[in-house]
Amino acid sequence: MVKFRIPGIHSSLQSDYIDRLIKLTSHPALQKIKSAINTPQLYLVGGTVRDTALGVESKDFDLACDLKPEEMISRLSKQSIHCVPTGIDHGTITAVVDQHNIEITTFRVPGKRNRDRPENLYSKDITIDLEGRDFTINAMAFSLSGGSFIDPFHGIEDLKHDTLRAVKDPSTRFSEDPLRILRMLRFGPAQSRKIDNATLKAASNLYSSINEVSTERVTEEFLKILCSKNASDALRLMRKIKILDIILPEIVSSYDFEQNEYHRFDVFEHTLAVIDNAERTPLQRLTALFHDLGKPHTLSVGDDGRRHFYKHELVSSDITRKVMKRMKLSNELTKGVYNLVRHHMRPIECGPAGLRRLQRDLDNYFEEWLLFKRADALGAKVGEAEFDQALEAFMQMVNEENKRIKLNDYRKLAITGDDLKELGLNEGVKIGQILGLLREQVLDDPAKNSREYLLGEAKKLLISA
Repeated sequence: MVKFRIPGIHSSLQSDYIDRLIKLTSHPALQKIKSAINTPQLYLVGGTVRDTALGVESKDFDLACDLKPEEMISRLSKQSIHCVPTGIDHGTITAVVDQHNIEITTFRVPGKRNRDRPENLYSKDITIDLEGRDFTINAMAFSLSGGSFIDPFHGIEDLKHDTLRAVKDPSTRFSEDPLRILRMLRFGPAQSRKIDNATLKAASNLYSSINEVSTERVTEEFLKILCSKNASDALRLMRKIKILDIILPEIVSSYDFEQNEYHRFDVFEHTLAVIDNAERTPLQRLTALFHDLGKPHTLSVGDDGRRHFYKHELVSSDITRKVMKRMKLSNELTKGVYNLVRHHMRPIECGPAGLRRLQRDLDNYFEEWLLFKRADALGAKVGEAEFDQALEAFMQMVNEENKRIKLNDYRKLAITGDDLKELGLNEGVKIGQILGLLREQVLDDPAKNSREYLLGEAKKLLISA
């Protein structure tokens, strides 16, 4: 096998890394692309190389070559490979091969990305292309043709030492695309890498330039940070460099905001603890982020000096809906987060009637609510063993209710609005009110869900109305 010299890397690590890259180049989908494009200047780049270096199976294939998009599409189409012009304004197409979406980008010179960039800013040199990438760990390439490893900025060394460093001048890199400041947080603390001083200083100076980036791009990157393994570390740094204040100004009032004897941390640190304990899904992590935003707005102090936050969950849920609309998140996700935030103070130490109302109010989000209750409890002063004991008793009650539902599904009333009309009631609003009162009785005691009983109660309600 050909030996490659990579400065600063132990030979066994070097060999292992190169072996993995060589093996990856033999992937059938990549071989089809290589054959169709037919240029010696075709390279694996970006996250594909980085992930392979880490021994992580790359979900996506990122390629770069010296051909312009139109020529790439022409050559690929001749081999019946479907192409999508996903980012053709910036020289990027997506080739669909054997159910793999493979991004291929024309070599580019460093510079600010915009739709008006003239074509002569494309490059024919992979090294120049790598110079314009954000961080050294993303500025490595491996040839599909000659097997050569290109690492002009020593990204493999930074990868080995868990360091995130901008390529060349960090201020220039961040000015080209301010979203890179958020990418710094995702590839840095969110993935347990330290950021080199010059890179962090530039980000701290340029944080306000994130306002130049579209809401959609910011939201997408922010969600990746929020759902990362070490989201709390990234969010702390976001607070420190003040970029979090721009993306989520509603959270600023939670900084250093004291709670009460039931909590170990202030509101912000409690929020981070809950995020760390929450499942790594947008639904759970956003719920964790937003669930206590209403506390600073609902503070009251009793005669005994104790701090209270009555109904803060209602204020938090209203803030949640406004923030998620501003972030242009989907209606479905917004509905889920809103419901979990609004009901996060409902206790699991409740009776059967309380459980039935919980299941009614949460509907399809009941299981997600249980997951979040655990994360929230562990982020406060509740011990894991204490919570699990309470949860065990709660789940026994859930199982009993599920058995009851199979015998008599009290969720569907034994009478309908048509039955009330036969009693002489025609007013739609009044019908809805009476049915609502009957549902409450059935939730208190499911045995009352019989046609005979409910009709009798309906008659009483009509007489007293």
